[in-house]
Amino acid sequence: MKILIVDDSSTARVRISDFLSDNGYEVFEADTGVSGIEMLKKNKEIKLIFSDLNMPLMDGMSFIQSTREMKEFSHIPVIICSTEMCEELKDEAKLLGVKAWIPKPLKLGIVLSLIDKIFNRT
Repeated sequence: MKILIVDDSSTARVRISDFLSDNGYEVFEADTGVSGIEMLKKNKEIKLIFSDLNMPLMDGMSFIQSTREMKEFSHIPVIICSTEMCEELKDEAKLLGVKAWIPKPLKLGIVLSLIDKIFNRT
């Protein structure tokens, strides 16, 4: 399965990317929401998105909103990985169809079970 990670922190991207790659996933990385949209356009087989919220150029919520407005990407599940814990943002994310919200620093142990849950493999 192909997964896109959108995060301006190279440390965070590499950490989750290496973990997912080690578990058999093909991972693509983007450092902004803008580059995330470009990556989706180039890789139509992406099945899941992990996104940070606080990023330059286009923040995570704007990125997610943009994917929801584009028919070819609107069905792709999104997991937010962020230090933000604001209830208003969580409510907005739910309205956009975000499947899960994982606080940073990321506990990698829950990532695989979340993927299984999202794709009904539990």
